Amino acid sequence: MSGIITRNVIRVVFIVAILFSIIGCSDNDENNTTPSLTSTNVVEVVFSPSGFGDLGYNDIILTGLEESRKRLGFDVMMHVPASVEDGIAIYKKWAQKTAKDERRLFIFASNQYESALRNSSVRPSDANSSVLLYETHKPIDGVYTFRIGMYGAAYLIGAYTALTNKDESDYKAAVLAANPFDRNVDGAAQGFRDGFIEAGGADATISYISDRDGDGYNMPDEAYALCNRLYESGHTFFFPVAGGSNKAVYQFSRNQGVYTAGIDGDMSAYSGLMNCSLVKNIGSATNDFIALWLDKKEIPQHQDFLWDSGYVNVIYCHDWKETDAQGIETFKNNILGKETEYEKSK
Repeated sequence: MSGIITRNVIRVVFIVAILFSIIGCSDNDENNTTPSLTSTNVVEVVFSPSGFGDLGYNDIILTGLEESRKRLGFDVMMHVPASVEDGIAIYKKWAQKTAKDERRLFIFASNQYESALRNSSVRPSDANSSVLLYETHKPIDGVYTFRIGMYGAAYLIGAYTALTNKDESDYKAAVLAANPFDRNVDGAAQGFRDGFIEAGGADATISYISDRDGDGYNMPDEAYALCNRLYESGHTFFFPVAGGSNKAVYQFSRNQGVYTAGIDGDMSAYSGLMNCSLVKNIGSATNDFIALWLDKKEIPQHQDFLWDSGYVNVIYCHDWKETDAQGIETFKNNILGKETEYEKSK
C-alpha cells in the first residue's frame, strides 16, 4: 500500500489479514520525509490515538481504505498521533499547503477531533482540497461530516440479551460508556438499555469510565476497575461503548466468566462468552464517500446513517443464533420507530 504511518514514538502493529508495505517517518521536522506519491488523488488520514490491532474501529477503516485504494486508485498517507493535539497539528500543517495538480482529501477518522476542529478556523484555501470528519451529529463549516447511528443495533442487542436470559428474573446488565458527552456513545448506551428493559431485563445500568468530554476511550485500567465494581453489585452482562477501553471489558469477561457483547466489528475472538457484536461498516461508508469525491459528485455536507442505511448491523457470535431469542422479531420490527423516536429527542 502506498502510504505511511507516523507516531512520535513509532509503534507498528501488523493487523490480521492486512499486509502493508510501510514507509516509516518521524514527525520531527529535521527527520521528516515525504513519501513518493504516484496518483493525482491523495487521501490523508489521521486516526485516533488508540492505534491499530484490536480488530475494532481503526482496523475496519484501515481495511476499507486498502480495498478502496486498490479499486479506485489513489494514494494514502496515514498518521496515528500520540494525542489529539498532535493530530490537529498534522491537519493544520496539511491545510497550509495548496493543491496544485492533485486533489486532496483529509480524513479525521474519529470524533475525538471534533471539538478542536469546531474551535479552529483553519481550513484549506483551495477548491481541490476537502476535509471529512467521522461521527459527528452536527454540521461543521467547511467540513464534510457523517455519523453512523448505533441506537437501533444496540436496541436489538439489548432485547436479544434479555430474551435469552428471561428465566432469570433479576438479570442485570451494565453499559460501560466512555463519557456522558459523546452523542454516538449515548445512542448505543440508551439503545441497549431500552431494548434490554423492554424485553424484560431487570436493570441496565449506564456507567461512565470518565466524566470528561473526549475522554474514556483509551483507559483500560479504569474500565477494568469499573467492571469489578459493577460485577460486585450483581451485574453479569457488560456492553462496552468505549473505543480502545473495550478490550479491558473483554478481558474481564474472560477472567471472570461473565457475558459481554462486542462493538465496532466482530469481536468474538476476544471472548468465548460474547453473544453478539454491533458491527459498524465504517469501511464501506468511507469507500462510498471517497468514490463520490473522486467522481466529483455532489455530496451532502452532513449525513446521518441509521439502522436502515446498511452501514450498521448485528452479528451473532460463536454458537448464538437469532432464533435463540423467542420474540426477537417484534423488537426487530420496532427498531426504526424506536430509533426515530430517540433521534427526535436529541
